[in-house]
Amino acid sequence: MDAGADFLFVLNAGAYRSLGTGSLASFLPYGNANDQTESLLREHILPSCGSLPVVAGVLASDPTRPLEDRLKTLRELGVAGITNWPAVGFVDGEFRQIMEAEGVGVPGEVEMLRTAASLGFATLGFALDPEAARAFAAAKVDGLVLNLGLTREIKDVHERRDRLQQSLVQLRAMQAAAQEVGGRPFTLAFGGPATTPEDLEEILRHSDVAGYAGGSVFERLPVYESVTATISHFKSAATRPASGAKEVTMGDMIGSSTPMRRVFDLIKRVAPRDVNIVIQGESGTGKELVATLLHKLSPRGTRAFVTLNCGAIAESLLESELFGHEKGAFTGAHRRRLGKFELAHRGTLFLDEIADLSPHAQVSLLRALQQREITRVGGEGAIPVDVRIVSASHQDLAERVAAGLFRADLYYRLNGLTMVIPPLRERPADLPLLAETILRRLCVQWNLPPRRISARFLERMTRHAWPGNVRELQHIIGQALLLEDSRVLDGIHFQVEPHGEQRSSPPALENISVSRRETAEHALQAANGNKSAAAARLGITRKTLYAWLQKGDSARGKVSAASDFEERAVARP
Repeated sequence: MDAGADFLFVLNAGAYRSLGTGSLASFLPYGNANDQTESLLREHILPSCGSLPVVAGVLASDPTRPLEDRLKTLRELGVAGITNWPAVGFVDGEFRQIMEAEGVGVPGEVEMLRTAASLGFATLGFALDPEAARAFAAAKVDGLVLNLGLTREIKDVHERRDRLQQSLVQLRAMQAAAQEVGGRPFTLAFGGPATTPEDLEEILRHSDVAGYAGGSVFERLPVYESVTATISHFKSAATRPASGAKEVTMGDMIGSSTPMRRVFDLIKRVAPRDVNIVIQGESGTGKELVATLLHKLSPRGTRAFVTLNCGAIAESLLESELFGHEKGAFTGAHRRRLGKFELAHRGTLFLDEIADLSPHAQVSLLRALQQREITRVGGEGAIPVDVRIVSASHQDLAERVAAGLFRADLYYRLNGLTMVIPPLRERPADLPLLAETILRRLCVQWNLPPRRISARFLERMTRHAWPGNVRELQHIIGQALLLEDSRVLDGIHFQVEPHGEQRSSPPALENISVSRRETAEHALQAANGNKSAAAARLGITRKTLYAWLQKGDSARGKVSAASDFEERAVARP
């Protein structure tokens, strides 16, 4: 509630999670699920939730009490909405077939929600597959809760990314099934591999869900500060631009300036055409956002959108990342793994920092594009693939071809059209809206009262060179929000660097440490002295927070090897 959740799901799974077990225990015969949910409502949730709407889970096949009696009791308690939980969709195999034969299946859940709607409840269909989503949408439920699987934190960054992409394909399939029957319920993603706000941003970029619902992801560390910080962060990921007018936003891109209007027009023109695109622009200009829109607005929009940062993968592993590998193909290959091409089959593959590909990797990529097939590392058979390639680089690929650093034949395979994204300094008219949107998002994330930016701060921003583009703008506003107490931010720590002006030597570490110490102290004060919450606000660990608090005296006389911008940008939205 304190973090700004829009409503509460009250499911009998919560009773089990609070005991330290997983949600799956709620499907086992430890008691009557509906009685457990009602007990949770009466004893714990309703007495303390105030006016926050509550959606309760109801097991449709409960033989112990007439359904209408149960629903009327929930209505008298003040429950606003009903969802089908425990959902039969979690059961499969022969057991599921027996349940369906006995009438204990999705049709029964559909009828339960229809009855709930007739009694005045909002209804949310909890779906785990396209068939269930289609059935609930046909029944005209108000919303769909689309389950993406169990919430598991995956340490391997590549496997985590793959799982997220697979979940997105599953999510889009369920949305498409709902739309087939003419239903237009709002949709929420639920569970799955989304365990960070960045994961949620990925889901929101590549689908049109209205939000995220979940339990265990918010309760990983069941203490007040951790739950509120996590929910606030997830809320901020879903914060939309201050103005939703079509002329200033396109997806997550924001801009009303002439250069951005041209970009929007070009995206609309080329997205439906099945040609490969190169996106060129400085770091922080939003190249991945452009790639996302090119995919969403294309005929491949309901298929996978898979990304790979070519500059972040060691050359020895790049072929495995692109084409996958068989079990035992090399040391550490403990299982078969699909490559990005297979994951993106019939969809879009976004290759970021394409200019960083080695000559060997360029040859391998060219061969895959020419033959439209790949072979896994350690494998023998060729696998056909149908993939649209969108690539991006902060370097000019044509210049690299001329310099002999990038293969010309690969360049022409990739470059059906080059889109150049303007840097922030060339579109100052977009600064007010961008700054306002970023500020609103950070206030939600850090659970702060609304703030605004002074006209003087905005005027100084227009004179700044913005070498880090929108990413730097996020850092600057985050820093001002942490270091200033006024409701109107004046950017007192913001140093304007005019266009064309070069930085001199890096700043003394002493000054940087003082700035970090002040930042840490302000965050600690805002968190009422709670160091875990203060570290979460800054996006750092408790250990780093302690270091920042102590650096002022111990670091004098040393010089930082990092750039001025990197050292000043301590607030990480």
